[in-house]
Amino acid sequence: MEHRSDEIKLGGISKVSLPFYEPPPRKTSAEIINEARLAIRESQMAESSFISTPIKPLQTQRPFTPRNKERLLFGKKNKANRPPSSFSLRYLQNEAEIPTNVPDSNMILSPHMLSTTTKPIPPKTTSRPIFTKQRSNSLSEVNDNKIFNIGIKEISLNKVRLPSLDHMKPLQKRKFFNTSSLDNLPEEQESPDSKTERKAFSSPQERTDFNDDDSPFGRSSSKQKNLSQCLLLGPQNLNKIFDNRHIIENSETLFIGTGYLNRGHSPQRRNKVQNSILESKERTVDNVIDDLNNESNRIDNEDLVIELLEELYEKMEKDNLLSSKINSKMKIHVLKALYKFVESQNEKLLLNIARVILALKVTGNNLSGVCKLIFKVSKNDKNDYLFFQKNILELFLDALGRSSPLDDAEACVYGYGSVKFLTMNTQLLDKILSLGILQLMVLHIKIINNAKMDKTQMPEQTNHALFQLTGALRNIVSEENIYETFISCGAIQQLCQTMDLFSADLDIISNISRIFSTISTNDCCCDSLVEYKDIYKVIIHLFDKYPGNEEIIVRLAYTLGNIVAKIDNTRVKFYHEKNSVNSLLNLWKIYLERTLKICSLKTDNELIENGNPEDVMIKVIRVIANVIINPDIGKAVNESYGCLLIDEFLKVLISNPFKKNEELVMSILSTLNNLSYYYTSDMETDIFHIKQVEIVEGITEYARSRNKECVIESMRIMGNLSRSKITRDYITESEVFKILLNILDKADLTLLKTTIGVFVNLMADNKSRNLFKNQGGIAKLITILKNYGQNDWLLGMLVCQVIWNYCIDTMDLYELIPDDEIQQLLVILADYLDEEKLFGVTEGSEDAEVYVTQEYLIWEEFASVATNLLEKIEYFLDTFDQIHIESETTLTKDSSTNLSFAAW
Repeated sequence: MEHRSDEIKLGGISKVSLPFYEPPPRKTSAEIINEARLAIRESQMAESSFISTPIKPLQTQRPFTPRNKERLLFGKKNKANRPPSSFSLRYLQNEAEIPTNVPDSNMILSPHMLSTTTKPIPPKTTSRPIFTKQRSNSLSEVNDNKIFNIGIKEISLNKVRLPSLDHMKPLQKRKFFNTSSLDNLPEEQESPDSKTERKAFSSPQERTDFNDDDSPFGRSSSKQKNLSQCLLLGPQNLNKIFDNRHIIENSETLFIGTGYLNRGHSPQRRNKVQNSILESKERTVDNVIDDLNNESNRIDNEDLVIELLEELYEKMEKDNLLSSKINSKMKIHVLKALYKFVESQNEKLLLNIARVILALKVTGNNLSGVCKLIFKVSKNDKNDYLFFQKNILELFLDALGRSSPLDDAEACVYGYGSVKFLTMNTQLLDKILSLGILQLMVLHIKIINNAKMDKTQMPEQTNHALFQLTGALRNIVSEENIYETFISCGAIQQLCQTMDLFSADLDIISNISRIFSTISTNDCCCDSLVEYKDIYKVIIHLFDKYPGNEEIIVRLAYTLGNIVAKIDNTRVKFYHEKNSVNSLLNLWKIYLERTLKICSLKTDNELIENGNPEDVMIKVIRVIANVIINPDIGKAVNESYGCLLIDEFLKVLISNPFKKNEELVMSILSTLNNLSYYYTSDMETDIFHIKQVEIVEGITEYARSRNKECVIESMRIMGNLSRSKITRDYITESEVFKILLNILDKADLTLLKTTIGVFVNLMADNKSRNLFKNQGGIAKLITILKNYGQNDWLLGMLVCQVIWNYCIDTMDLYELIPDDEIQQLLVILADYLDEEKLFGVTEGSEDAEVYVTQEYLIWEEFASVATNLLEKIEYFLDTFDQIHIESETTLTKDSSTNLSFAAW
């Protein structure tokens, strides 16, 4: 057996396996410290580099979207084939009229038959009644924009008669045909075994006893057991019946409800009679409906109608008419009474009507109608408080849950249009979310996506419904606390798929781009976005499809910039997607030209109100800046697109129209910094080597800008480019050197670090050293070290490095640094290198906790440079006399001789 098989890895060190009874070896303090030190050094490596400045993700503001206070279904831009946002309800006032002709006894009445005239149908070839299916979701078939369209059965009214009481036979079980009228509910079915004759009544009122002995018709019959049967003898006898007080007094519920008893009496008398008759009985649903019918012809009675509607809901709930499906006759009875009030201008009344209709769990066109009713109320934000009352929201969302975006598209258009309006209210938004609306919306999106993938033919209204749905989602994602649920219920994945499937629908893409630009500020949402395998392909496709649509491009570019700013793997995937960088460059050119055109026409105010092309440029360039953070991509972009990018960037930096836009300038400077990070001075073919002077000239103006961030970015670029002697010579020969010295008087630590980093490179040349000496550079550095060194060890390390490079070639420090400044430097360095004073560490101390702190590890980096500088100064002072004597007998050496520290 090989000996190495008995070895195991512990703490990175191979150890011979130990007996089971011995505890495993523990890492020593030195090992723990070394590992922590390595980790800290790796994290600080970019910042502590003296060769180049670090690259970092570029941040920007989210595209500004002003909230439109107006509640509009589709916005102000009119397009063809859109559902109307306003509609007439007047036709419903005629629903209470009784037709002149009554259908055959085998026919089923519907409210529409009671209010409209039907064209005769040619003679039937069979005895079966003709039924025509009329359920439709088409907006063009809603009876001239009427809210409610109760589907009816087309029947022949040429020979309409009341059913005869003679020869009544038991009714056989009927076969019902599928209609859209009132949810396709059949009439109550009779038991096949029933031997009781079914009586036909001209009114749905309750039956009343009739005294055979007092019959005004002079004949008694076992088939004539109530007044309603007598009425069926023929309409020609109605007047006689109504004039007979005896009959009327024995049929209270029939005639009080229809108002015949009250003809010729005042309202006060009418109410008195009603109260006297009904005071001993509990009110029923029929009583409330009768009262509603009576109030329908009066005005200024809205408060009373609202009370009756509330009472109707309570009675129906008590009678269990809401928990289960009621028969079609009762549903007709209720809806017919409600429809008489839908033209009211009282929103509270309308919402109470909607509450009862929703509780009936209507479907089809009735559902579309009630959604329109709610939409009408929700259009005005002053009505928001009404939706907090009772259970209207619960009923409404339950109705949406029973809707299909394919079969009930019209209902979803106005339903989600209402949700979009209501979610503009923060308090309503919270309540709606608590009712589970988000999961329902995702389900509806999934249904639509699946139908689209299966190439199922969908009505045009489905697209409109999807637009309203995504518009409501945009309001919902304004609440960051729902992001976890938003991810877990699969909303992001479904929206990505929708954006792919409906890329031709500009309105839907616009809504989704708004959603993505909002949620992409969240790291978890970004992770979910990149899980969609074709996300980059879809975005690039939309870049190419809508290059001139600023609203979409700016938001998708912002979303993409957020994605590639956070995850390195996303940068690789996007870069290798076909046409990725080219699509960005194309967008850049389009909006650059658009901005220049605006400036040339001098119509800033007029055109910028309709868009901000510079903002698109910012978002596009940010994507490039964040993608090139990856070293391989950064180098590849430099090689393939570097020349084009630099030319485009310089064009903006030197153009007056763009100088006012500080965010655009900052974006360009940050991108140049990230690109120049990969510049290597030993490659003369490098594009930055070729154009380095042009770049420094272009950014010089921003190095003295009042905007601190612009100055910092300019210093970072110079720090990268000053690795080249060509750039260093240009700086020393131009005003840039003086600009750099002036910055040393600033108090901003970040600005000081980036500027001192440039001096680290400049001190490699004698010409720069002389300029630095003559303009008091060392005194400025000593002041910085004294004031800020102990608070920022990285800044102190950079100062020490500049001084080290400054005096690296001299044998006489007094030639470069005055004696008083040398003494100050000695005191500061000795103080900053006192480990016991700073951290309480004494000789032989084994306090591992101190050694692994981040501050101590960064201080160690400072100490390594400061110690070398301190030893150099002390060695010079100790040997100064000897060096001075030797220097008198030695030939003067070239001042450009570069001696290493080891020579001392």
